[in-house]
Amino acid sequence: MTAGEQDGPPVAGQGAELVRGVSLWQDAWARLKRNRMAMIGAANTLLLVFLCFLGPIAVRAVWGYGYETQDLAYGARPPNAEHWFGTDFFGRDLLTRVLYGGQISLTVGLLAATVAATVGTLYGAVSGYLGGRVDNLMMRIVDVIYALPYMFLVIILIAIFQATNLVSLFVGLGMVGWLMTARIVRGQILSLKEREFVQAARSMGVSGPTTIVRHLIPNTLGPIIVYFTLTVPSMILQEAFLSFLGLGVQAPRPSLGALINDGAQHMTVFWWELVFPATAMAVLLFSLNFVGDGVRDALDPQMRGRG
Repeated sequence: MTAGEQDGPPVAGQGAELVRGVSLWQDAWARLKRNRMAMIGAANTLLLVFLCFLGPIAVRAVWGYGYETQDLAYGARPPNAEHWFGTDFFGRDLLTRVLYGGQISLTVGLLAATVAATVGTLYGAVSGYLGGRVDNLMMRIVDVIYALPYMFLVIILIAIFQATNLVSLFVGLGMVGWLMTARIVRGQILSLKEREFVQAARSMGVSGPTTIVRHLIPNTLGPIIVYFTLTVPSMILQEAFLSFLGLGVQAPRPSLGALINDGAQHMTVFWWELVFPATAMAVLLFSLNFVGDGVRDALDPQMRGRG
């Protein structure tokens, strides 16, 4: 009998293949890399971040003007060799204003989503861990706030702060956008708090806050990251809507929403004032949503083993 005809399972060291295990994060990263639209979205997002944060500096260094530089005598002109996106009614370079507006929108969206994720995670974790009447009371508070109009609450918070700057925007948006995160985290904590590792921590005398921060929240990072990536484009869209209403960043500092509002007023005459900011906003939102969808699919336990 030849070696290839031997009976029985292969023995280690005699041609057996060892299967190397992978963690959840390694498996998710491998699946994310196979998602073409998510990777294209990530590449577009990184390119937009690079352009928005370094582009205005390069324009000022090469051409010598910034987003606030006016030339009333020059006025509004279509795209040309000197002004690639044209100029607005006040003679300001639209390319610089679109890039700086994207910088504002990205900053507000990222910070607002961070505030929402932090508040929602802590609130939901405490509610789920304590349970009982405390959990019931905390969730009823969430239900009451959730029943109120979202933008109405944001406008009230901005009015309370009595300021229309970046701080008031991301705090106002973040302090209202944490509700769904709190619900998601609470559900995860309820399913985790009776697990063996939590019981072991309690038996060793670990305090409740330490158990929440060191043991429970790290085990809910998957859903938190997924919802965070989906919240960023939502916050950018909400900031654009507020700026469109005149409640966002005030002139001369632009945001994409404010630029779209200005372009909508002159769209029949100066078409470029609307087309370029709206295109930048659309590309940014599509890219971020593709990334968010890819992260959700990569971290979804039901997707393991597929693709």
